[in-house]
Amino acid sequence: MSHGTLFESLIQSVIRRVGQVTGTSVQVYSEDLIGDMIQHKFDVLFEEQWWTQFMRWRTVTLDGTTGVPTISMRNPPDGKGLQRFEDIHSAFVTNSNRPLPRFPDFVNPDTVKGSTPRFLEIDASDEKVFHVYPITATGTINVHYRELPDNFVTGAEVDFDNQALILGAAFDYLSSDGTNPSATDDMKDMFESRIKQLKKSRAWLPHALDPRVEDTVDDWFET
Repeated sequence: MSHGTLFESLIQSVIRRVGQVTGTSVQVYSEDLIGDMIQHKFDVLFEEQWWTQFMRWRTVTLDGTTGVPTISMRNPPDGKGLQRFEDIHSAFVTNSNRPLPRFPDFVNPDTVKGSTPRFLEIDASDEKVFHVYPITATGTINVHYRELPDNFVTGAEVDFDNQALILGAAFDYLSSDGTNPSATDDMKDMFESRIKQLKKSRAWLPHALDPRVEDTVDDWFET
């Protein structure tokens, strides 16, 4: 499972893959177009799963008046930050294991009062990304989110499984080329098999049956 491959190396790997397929015309495709296919495949896969290498935790202080964090979430003091509300996996009031739900559609926000965060909602501000209700909530919350990388450029290291991107982009190329349906199906099968492997490899660690339970049961008794 190789990560950190240079973007231009991935492009060359895709070209070699499709160049081995009888009937293809890879020479008419520029490296830029192959790069676009790799970028597209990554964007699709990024949305499908909460991939570990992109997950981040950040503790933020609420401003106590408008419900937003006191810092920019998109451009924090360190790291690239949270770019989209959809990239929030969960958020917790400090010292609680109960994730904040999204604000309900049929509740008047003016009726939600107090100093304890109860709900999370998208914010109109480009920098803050989200706010909590009640907006007068104080204290800190811990936000678990995925960090969306910039679009790939020459010289950038791609922090994703290289075989998944190579096989996926090669499949996209063969699909658009259309000259060898059998090879296209084979490439699709290899790509989907690789994605299944990646998803399965993330599932080996045990998970709590209910993460909202405050204390983990770890004592065993004999009868």
